[in-house]
Amino acid sequence: VSTQSTGIPLRGYAYSGAGAKVIRVDVTLDGGENWHTAELIQEEEAPLNRTWSWSIWELQVPLPDEVEVGDEVKVTCCAIDANYNRQPEKVKNIWNLRGCLSNSWHTITVKLK
Repeated sequence: VSTQSTGIPLRGYAYSGAGAKVIRVDVTLDGGENWHTAELIQEEEAPLNRTWSWSIWELQVPLPDEVEVGDEVKVTCCAIDANYNRQPEKVKNIWNLRGCLSNSWHTITVKLK
């Protein structure tokens, strides 16, 4: 991922079941010690409990002071819906044989350029 002087540009999408609108997406680069709230790009007029669509988000997340070009960084995101349901941190707490409801925090590792 290419860095800019203000951090890493990130974009993504979030969805909540049962028609609940996504009201916030948080992103961390340090394992949850510091969270940054993304900007949601969605229809504002959509009702809170009748929204069956993806919510697009974007964020220019600042890099921690100790991170340098060439380092690998773990990017984790977590969504919250209009019913204040938050994604669970780990899949092990919700794991089941069929794989249903596997909706834990999403984490990727990126190398900084």
